[in-house]
Amino acid sequence: MRVCVFNRSYWPDDGATGQLLAQLCEDLVARHGMEVTVVCGERPGDGGRGFGLVRRETRNGVEILRARGTTFDKSRFAGRVANYISYFFSAWVAGRRAARPDVVVALTDPPIIGLAALYAARRAGARFVYVCQDLFPEVTRLMESFRSRLMDAALERVGRALVARADRIVAVGETMRDRLVEGKGADPARVTVIHNWADCAAIIPRPKDNAFARAHGLAEPFVVMHSGNLGLSQNLDTFVEAAARLRGEPGIEWVLMGGGARQAALAARVSELGLERVRFLPRQPEEGLADAFGSADIFVIGLRQGLAGCIVPSKLYGILAAGRPYVAAVEPACEVANITFKHDCGLLAPPGDAAVLASRVLELYRDRELCRHLGANARRAAESFDRPGQVDAYARILREAGSEPRPVRQSRRKRAFDVALAGLGLVLSAPLWALVAIAIKLGDGGPVLFSQERVGVGGRPFRSLKFRSMVPDAERFGPLQATQGDCRITPVGYWLRASAIDELPQLWNIFVGDMSFGCEPHQPSPRLGLRPQLELPRASGPAARGVRGCSS
Repeated sequence: MRVCVFNRSYWPDDGATGQLLAQLCEDLVARHGMEVTVVCGERPGDGGRGFGLVRRETRNGVEILRARGTTFDKSRFAGRVANYISYFFSAWVAGRRAARPDVVVALTDPPIIGLAALYAARRAGARFVYVCQDLFPEVTRLMESFRSRLMDAALERVGRALVARADRIVAVGETMRDRLVEGKGADPARVTVIHNWADCAAIIPRPKDNAFARAHGLAEPFVVMHSGNLGLSQNLDTFVEAAARLRGEPGIEWVLMGGGARQAALAARVSELGLERVRFLPRQPEEGLADAFGSADIFVIGLRQGLAGCIVPSKLYGILAAGRPYVAAVEPACEVANITFKHDCGLLAPPGDAAVLASRVLELYRDRELCRHLGANARRAAESFDRPGQVDAYARILREAGSEPRPVRQSRRKRAFDVALAGLGLVLSAPLWALVAIAIKLGDGGPVLFSQERVGVGGRPFRSLKFRSMVPDAERFGPLQATQGDCRITPVGYWLRASAIDELPQLWNIFVGDMSFGCEPHQPSPRLGLRPQLELPRASGPAARGVRGCSS
């Protein structure tokens, strides 16, 4: 089976998502016999080398297509947007060069990359699997320079569109699954929870007195460590403030190991407070993590308020594998809190509360037996999230998706015809759209558009658009299907229906590939929980008038 994966971060990127994706893809090849192609960004530092939009290489059996993109400063709005868009178009080109896949997988770096993956899936007649590592626009709202109501609205629409069109959705935690279902409209039957992982064979509990600890003077003191990205979501100011509260405890050493956007600001704050026992260490290579984690007595895991279910700190799984206890400054609904409660492997503190965090650290500092108890439980918990089991779960999802009948593949000529005709229709009818919108608003002040779920070939749902011709919330007063003389139809609606102008917004559905000229999609059938396939319209009757289409 052929799998094509889209995500900007991949080996040798040292971020957690890139490392996990490399392990997943290489294991799918080595242990499950799949053919895997990854469409990713360039290697760090390689941005100026060579020519062309796409470079091809192979590592451990995985074909890698590196799509070139800009590398502007990510802390600025314009730079981040440029990086997103340039990589998106290069990845779109790279996807056309991959062998025809059975399944296309998209992660969320950047959040718009799923659109390129969805296009590749539709073009190949392949199934589309959407892996949600982060939820947008919730995550981008953390970035002060990236705050934009227009951008938030665009990312929300992109996220909902990908969720609606995915054949399978993977959430990396139960709270994230709930957010996808309740907040993004995901079909619960299509969502599977697969947690991230650590390799329990590579990261094992190590003695505190090891080579790494001796090299960095960490063998003697009680070490409180944060390991991983020093970014915006971890709430690391609370870590520094807790260290300031315990500056009178000379036996405690505080370590921030990693790098990221917040490192300079955190270092400045540490210097301002005069915290001599807070130090920064660089990110460690994968092969040295066991000793680096072993040098810590406890870890701190932080997540800003409001991000429960939007981000799952992947550092948790390495900490569990290392057999170390932790203090998690997270919300009660967070996946980290759920694991902590279930396995009794750490202590909890409210996010952003430095006083409580300091008290939890002091509790573990003074009770080494509690540390050993929680650490032993952590290692046992890690076995539930070991690399082989989590990769096997992904393999099952991919095989299930790949074994389903391929969606009907629209010919390129037909698709080009749909895009050209629908695009021309949208341009020419734009003034009419404005007039209809004004008429509807003047009529009763309600929404201009009405959307309803329709089902395409292979049972794929989408939202079919129309100009609203009935009163708002018409379904509360009777069936959605209007009858002759139906009192719910507005005065403007009678004219829209008589002229078939109410169906004009379906040109957009056709333009984006949800529908096609020539056949009619139907509503989901409640009988036996089945979703109907499409039927060709008759030459006469309702399907013969106006814009009609079917899922491509």
